[in-house]
Amino acid sequence: MPSPIRPSAASETRETYARHLDTLRAPPPSLTDGLALDADQRAQVDAAITAVAEQGYCIIHGFLDAQAIATACAALAPIFARTSNRTVRFRDGLQSLQTVHVHNLLGRTRAADDMLLQPVLLHTVSGILGPDFQLSVAVASCPGPGADAQGLHQDDGHFPVPRPHPPLVANTLIALDDFTAENGATLLVPGTHRSTAAVDAKAATIRAEMPAGSIMFWDGALWHAGGANRTQDRTRRSINLNFNQAWLRQQENQYIGVPRDVVTRMPERLQRLIGYRRTRTTAGSVSYQDPLAYFLQHCV
Repeated sequence: MPSPIRPSAASETRETYARHLDTLRAPPPSLTDGLALDADQRAQVDAAITAVAEQGYCIIHGFLDAQAIATACAALAPIFARTSNRTVRFRDGLQSLQTVHVHNLLGRTRAADDMLLQPVLLHTVSGILGPDFQLSVAVASCPGPGADAQGLHQDDGHFPVPRPHPPLVANTLIALDDFTAENGATLLVPGTHRSTAAVDAKAATIRAEMPAGSIMFWDGALWHAGGANRTQDRTRRSINLNFNQAWLRQQENQYIGVPRDVVTRMPERLQRLIGYRRTRTTAGSVSYQDPLAYFLQHCV
């Protein structure tokens, strides 16, 4: 069983407490500080931010090369083996064969770490949400043959904020297989991230068809759904790395889900991305101390 947190208050003097407060005078560094983009990447990021603002989504091809895809698929094979299709029964009596996804990826594998730290990903998310964001949930998805389509939904629906509102959630989907009409490429309703109406289950959709290695970004308010896999023998493997404004609660509790010994071995940028970071000035601090510094000193 983990040892209890050892509070530092007993050893603090008035002087050290005041010094802690002084360290919080300036806002925390951005998660993109020091992450340079070349000219091509800058153009990709700028185009993606504009497209998400205008139509609610954007696809960038070639986010992962063939070697990175193969490495990720090999590392994630035990994770994808845990996914399955199950029958879901709805209140209206209808039923559907849906895929059970695997959550808490960072607590299970290191396969997504490098993806999370890619400059194009972090700069694009920052452009959608602003500089104060955090990882909300990391999920492996592998709809197999026979899986039905999801119903249209919004991923920011668990935050009871009146619409329209600025983006609260920025989602990414990294395709490890080709996404096609036959295997259930994601269904989208462009422009609905600006809608104040309830989701219309019968709205006309387009398909986010894209080759393996692509990444799709979308505003969490956009109406979307996983499509039906009508193939006989093809899966649709992907990773969802979803983010929210840092002043909101994460969809999945990263502090509990990712073991302490794993957190201590992560790069600092990833530690802060999963929540060990102040937001604005003091929010998230511990006795006026940086949460990551406090964690490393007192909680491991």
